[in-house]
Amino acid sequence: MSANDGRVIRTEKIIDNGPDSERWNLVIIGDGYRETELTRYHTDAENFVSTLRETPPFDELFSGINVHRIDVVSDDSGADNPNVTPAVTVDTFFDAKFWDGGWSRVLTINIPLALSVIAELVPAMLQVVCIVNTSTYGGSGAPNEHVATCSTHPASALVAIHEMGHSAFKLADEYPFGGFPPPTAEPPQPNVTLNLDRGTMKWRDLILDETPIPTMRNQDCGPPTDVNPATLAPDGPVGAYEGALQSKCNVYRPVSSCKMFANSSPFCPVCSGVIRATLAPYQPS
Repeated sequence: MSANDGRVIRTEKIIDNGPDSERWNLVIIGDGYRETELTRYHTDAENFVSTLRETPPFDELFSGINVHRIDVVSDDSGADNPNVTPAVTVDTFFDAKFWDGGWSRVLTINIPLALSVIAELVPAMLQVVCIVNTSTYGGSGAPNEHVATCSTHPASALVAIHEMGHSAFKLADEYPFGGFPPPTAEPPQPNVTLNLDRGTMKWRDLILDETPIPTMRNQDCGPPTDVNPATLAPDGPVGAYEGALQSKCNVYRPVSSCKMFANSSPFCPVCSGVIRATLAPYQPS
């Protein structure tokens, strides 16, 4: 299950907004697509690009983005999945696999192999999205790897954009589920914090004077606030909402629900600001 299990066919620049040297270059690759399934892969790639183009703040920044699609065929369809009975093992070019056990939604590929292929074909790459030809829900993305993955599940485009939040923009998960303890020191990601000092919080410039800090606390985490989460808009008001980094207590996110909390939510003002700042140098003059 490696580069011996398929081959690279071609590269096509499917969104051309200018020279690669001046634009933010996104590369789409596929894994687990046989040669007879390349038409489906092209459709899956187009669907992702359409969703990205319509997602704020990418919608207003899209003229600074080039998209390259690399066609790769595998000997087999799908991805390795040890979490079903019988377990699935397939031969794919980038060795796509779901993690075993409690992290069964984590879908990974051979990142060094992917980056080596892309370095030859699109050397100006700044971010990769790998679409894996399986309908099972899953994806992954980590800072400094510049690679996000998703499956072909109906929510796959939203999953990929969330995972790009990690891999392209170094954003943290904002959801409180997972049972992890809070970090012992201030986390480096721009959208989560331990700090409840209104004057020194990372996103202090976005907090209105009338917004209480903390804005919302979770049950059993400390003195409750009188804010009912059901009354809050997903993108505001910006404040300090308890629960993030897969920890329920003592770590805070900017809004009630951001795309880094739930795939279907919009990016919050903090995350949108990070994305805008990253893509601003690539906008046409």
